[in-house]
Amino acid sequence: MTTSQIHLLSSLSVIDIEGADAAVILHNLTTNDVKSLEVGQGCESFVTDVRGKTLGHFHIFRRENGFRLIGASGLDEKRQSETFAAHADRYTIREDANVTIRDDEFVGFLFSSLPSAPHEDPLTWWQGSIGDVAGDTYRIRWLNDASWMVLIAREDLDAAMASVREGLTTPLGDEASFHHARTVAGFPWYGIDIDESNLPQEINRDEYAISFTKGCYLGQETVARLDALGQVQKKRVRLSIQGTLPAAGTTLESDGKTVVRLTSVTKVDDQQGLAIGFARRTHFDPGATATCDGCVATVIE
Repeated sequence: MTTSQIHLLSSLSVIDIEGADAAVILHNLTTNDVKSLEVGQGCESFVTDVRGKTLGHFHIFRRENGFRLIGASGLDEKRQSETFAAHADRYTIREDANVTIRDDEFVGFLFSSLPSAPHEDPLTWWQGSIGDVAGDTYRIRWLNDASWMVLIAREDLDAAMASVREGLTTPLGDEASFHHARTVAGFPWYGIDIDESNLPQEINRDEYAISFTKGCYLGQETVARLDALGQVQKKRVRLSIQGTLPAAGTTLESDGKTVVRLTSVTKVDDQQGLAIGFARRTHFDPGATATCDGCVATVIE
């Protein structure tokens, strides 16, 4: 077992879309070029509606019979998997494509560094295991380019936990430790940092999650227009916090104007915190500063 930090994630969106037309349907609903994926490969992508708003944010992997989408569970009252299934059903008329929500079937063990693997390029997946428990291993970007997750059947959790604990040199992390780690990494989580009010470019994952050459898809006109005009008025940024650590949801000011809203905040040490937030255009660039009661925040990227 590696010495990397391991987090147990028991609440995820896991969706399979299968059938002869699965690639066509998924292509029509997502911002990245899923059609070009070969079996074993993956990509990060947004799911958009006709207005170009973000209905979901997933890592998508090509499988033998279709695709698997993995992401945040979303909000309790509006889970990502349910939103995607309803969205896909609305736009599947005569096509051969079936969506199956598998959230309750799996749990994930997320590792912060890469094991010896048969593939070098993210994003990929392959069959793996934890001890004697078989599972699928996915390279994902939730913590960094080298983070990876083994997805196992929920019914095998006890056996997998025994294997993990046998080789652990650090405590097994939980959902809270995961959110600390991904906030430090700056990765946005659907239902916490982003939701369906956001346009894809506002989330600032363009190079990973948006193809500007893939052709038409639902909401593509809005995404292409924003790319051409460069007119997003707010954008996700990472910030360093000095002073009193503010809560998520706190707004920051500069020259008497609200310029940043924090969505995730975590403590690094007694002197510093890190945060994810949305900044106005005046505060997109690294080095821009804003304040709240007892704190100073600096955009770092």
